[in-house]
Formats: sequence, C-alpha cells, structure tokens
Amino acid sequence: QQQQQQQYYSSAEAALAAMAQQRAAQQAQQLQQQYYQAAPQYYQAVVQQPLQQQQTVAITLPADAAPGVSVDFQAPDGRVLSFKVPAGYGPGMQIVVSC
Repeated sequence: QQQQQQQYYSSAEAALAAMAQQRAAQQAQQLQQQYYQAAPQYYQAVVQQPLQQQQTVAITLPADAAPGVSVDFQAPDGRVLSFKVPAGYGPGMQIVVSC
C-alpha cells in the first residue's frame, strides 16, 4: 500500500509539474502575442508623426554685424536661434538662414 501511495504521489507531482510548465508556456505565448499586437501601433504612431521641415528665414544684418559676430533671431516657430555672421557680410546686408 505504501508503494502504491508513492507511485500515486510521484504521478501527481509529475502531472502538476507538467501542468505548471504548460501554463508558463501559455503565459509566455500570450505576452508575445500582446507585444506583437502592440508593436505595429507603436511603429505606426512613430511613422505618422510629421517630420519637421527645415525652413529658411531672410534676415537683414544689424548695424553691429561683422564676420564672426553672433546674431540672434526668432524662428517662425518661436524659437530664438543664433548664427555667426560669415565672412563677406556686414551691416544692412540680407542673409538667408536655415532654422
């Protein structure tokens, strides 16, 4: 009778271990499916974001402009940017700047 009980418990333990392993595999598969279902939405959201196009602004250089001097200007989107006056440019001249 004791031998039958040991065989029963061994069988029950093996069955429980197999069930636990199967459950873990199912959970892993579900997580993987959730990931792959969410991934296209993530990539779609990233791709659909509009790319900021580079703009240009024509600026008349101030009276103190000289080659190498920094000039601040406001970009169309409101940012304040600066650039260094290149060689050959001076006060009152127009220059086109990318922003």
